[in-house]
Formats: sequence, C-alpha cells, structure tokens
Amino acid sequence: MKDTAHPQPAIAPAGRKFAGTDRRAPLRGGLLSCGEFGAGQTAGRFYPIACVALEVTQHCNLDCTLCYLSDRAEMTFDPPLSVLFARLATIRSHYGTGVSVQLTGGDPTLRKVEDLEALSREIRRLGMRSCLMTNGIRASRAFLTRLAAAGLDDVAFHVDLTQERKGFSSEVELNTVRRAYIRRARGLGLRILFNTTVFAGNFDELPELARFLRDRAEVAFVSFQMQADTGRGVLRARPDAITQESVTHAIEAGYGTPLHFGTAAVGHSKCNRYASVVTAGGRAVSLLSNKRLVHRVIDALEGVDDKQDAHIRIRPKSRRMIRRHPLLALRALGHLALSVMRLGPGLMRGSVRRQTVFIHNFMAADALEEDRCASCVFMVATANGPLSMCAHNAQRDMHLSSPDRIDGPTGPSWWNPAVPRLSGGPDLPEIGDPSLAPLKRLKGQMRALRQTRKDAS
Repeated sequence: MKDTAHPQPAIAPAGRKFAGTDRRAPLRGGLLSCGEFGAGQTAGRFYPIACVALEVTQHCNLDCTLCYLSDRAEMTFDPPLSVLFARLATIRSHYGTGVSVQLTGGDPTLRKVEDLEALSREIRRLGMRSCLMTNGIRASRAFLTRLAAAGLDDVAFHVDLTQERKGFSSEVELNTVRRAYIRRARGLGLRILFNTTVFAGNFDELPELARFLRDRAEVAFVSFQMQADTGRGVLRARPDAITQESVTHAIEAGYGTPLHFGTAAVGHSKCNRYASVVTAGGRAVSLLSNKRLVHRVIDALEGVDDKQDAHIRIRPKSRRMIRRHPLLALRALGHLALSVMRLGPGLMRGSVRRQTVFIHNFMAADALEEDRCASCVFMVATANGPLSMCAHNAQRDMHLSSPDRIDGPTGPSWWNPAVPRLSGGPDLPEIGDPSLAPLKRLKGQMRALRQTRKDAS
C-alpha cells in the first residue's frame, strides 16, 4: 500500500487564502520552471487551474480493483455542508470565477440529494461550474433532474471493468450501462462526460470503446485515465505496455484518425494529453491538425486578454481577436470549415458535434515527481487549501486527519472525518483503525487480506 510511510516530495496545500493578484501566476510559474510553458500551453495562460475536486464523501457503493481512496476512507464521516461551503470559498479565493468544481468522493450520490442541490446552487452563486463525478448507480433520471434544476452544469459517469459490475465481462457489454446513463441525462441541459480507467483488463478493447464514445453525439468529453499504483485497490503497478503513446495509438485507432494530442497542452505533458475533434455520422476529424495555426491563435488570444477574469472568456476574446487579427481569424475559420468538410459522408448521417478527448497519466504514490505536482492542473480541496491530486491521493489519510477550521458568528469550530459533527476544539481523535473494522466495511487490499485469512481459518 502506498501511503505516507513512503518518502514524498515537499508538496503542500496552497493555503486557505490566495495572497497574490494574478491567480494564474502559480500554475504558470510551475510550468515555466519545468519547461512546459510552450507555445501550445493553455494552462496558466488562459486559466489558473483546470478543475478542483470537492470530496463530499469518502464512501462508495463499489469496490474497484483500482481505487485512489485509502484503507481508512470507509471509516470516516461525511463533512457537513458548512465545511464544504468553506472549501468552496477557498477554491473561489484561489482561482476566481469560471473554475470547474467536481463534486466527487467516493461516490457523491451517497449524500442526500438536498446536499448536492445546495452545493450546486452555491457553486453557481460563486460564479464557478459544477460537475457531478459518479459511477451512476444512484444517479437516476429524477436525481439528475433535481440537480440540473439546482444549477448543476456537468455530469461525468465513470464506467469500466475495474468496477466489477455483476453480469458484465467486457467494455463492450458495459456499453449497455453507458447507453442507459446517456438516456438518464439527455435533455436536462447537462454536459455529459465519460471516464474510463485504462488497465490490462481493458487495454485491448480501447479502440472499440473509443469508437463507441466517438459515435455518441450527446457525449461532450471523454477521459481515459491510466492505471496508477496508488490507493487501496488490489491491482498495483501499471503494465509496461500501457504508456501515453500506446493509449494514444489505441484511441486514434478507434476514432479512425490522428488526433494531434501534442498540438495544444493542458498542463504537464507527462500528465495530460488533450485533443479536440468534430464528429458526425460515425466519423471524426481533429481540429488541431494545423499546429502552427493553433499556436498563432493561442498567442493572439493571449494578446487580447485583459486578465480581468481568472478564466479567459473565449467568445468576447475571440471577437476582439477578430478585430485585431482579421487575416488570422479568417485562416482559423477556414481551417474549421475544412475540418467539417472532411467529415464527408458523415455530414449526411448526423449533426456535427465537437468532442474533447483527454488522456490522464496519474503518478504512482511512491514515485511522485515534484515538478509535475507543482504544475498540476487537477487539484483537490483540503482543509488547508488546494493540493495536487496525485499528491493528495498518495497522502490521503494525512490530509483527511487535518482538521478544518470553520469561523462562525460565535467563534471558530473544527471538523475532521473521525467525528460525525463539528467540535469546539482542534484536538480531534484519529480516524479508526480499519484492521479492527468488520469485513463489510472494508474494501480493496484490506478486504482481500481479511477474506484470505477468513478462508484460511
């Protein structure tokens, strides 16, 4: 098990308040220091962070063979709304408006729907975007309808073979689940995303899965997340065959076209690969095929950005760019039109949609690279401010045990997941020892070990 017993780089949370004036500066500085702030870089240039995870529970209704939660996760209590609202305020302080906040866990649907409605409303009030990250089991049509009405922007369904759903032995069979989830969310005004963990058990199916996702017009964003040796899951080190390059080739085989992942960057190149395509009628065409043009557009957009907002507003900045650089804008529109025309017969079989494709390469818990953590674009909200997702997953129990201070009208109070409610002081008990818990409360390696001992006796 990878945890705080292993040596770690000195990566600490960013603090409860942002002290500077340029919210993009920390990420830009991290990328500059490791040589990743090139012409195609969007992070730190157009936005201060890609997204922040707000973990509303540590509990889950699945026991995935790859899981970033820790052994002690199931021994915790859920944070009250006052704690979560305080963390939202911290996110807003650091990254301003426009940032995407992922309501996640565990599985957030194990919270009361009223709690998620309140969080969706608060995120919208603060001018940020909300995304529900769920395995979908409890995300019924009625559940999603209520959240959409409360202001939820996106829903991301995580579906893959690591979840060991009963009755499914392949990713192709799991497409039945994916279709059902699309039907639940369709027409609610929610942007629909799908996440898949890539591991040895489904690597050979990636082209077919990519083809399926390409052909779902309702799906705006697909994410392939490479196996990482972290958390409590029974599967550990990633097979040598699974690399950024091999996953790229498999996805491109499914989409039936080069996706030009290296043209535009979202953070560190070892962490993320980004592509943007247009799709129609079972065909896809990359929008990033002209690398020089894309870089010129990025440079022009940066030149007209007045940096009054933490996140660039593309539409008004595009209008300003068109006025200042009409010939460049004409070339960009021509490239877009040509890309659409290259869909050929697909144009006769369906409407044109844009889709984002992402490859995430998460780090093993005992092999964190400090430069990648310092330039991380995916953060987790902790008691002491945002922290790189990979660093948080590697040190989860330590951060779970750090109490939140909540300043109220009658003075401060504290909370940590070892107790069910706010406390009057910061001296709180540690999270329970999972080795003493009943079998039904254990998951991952601890459950497998306990079951082995039980079977042996």
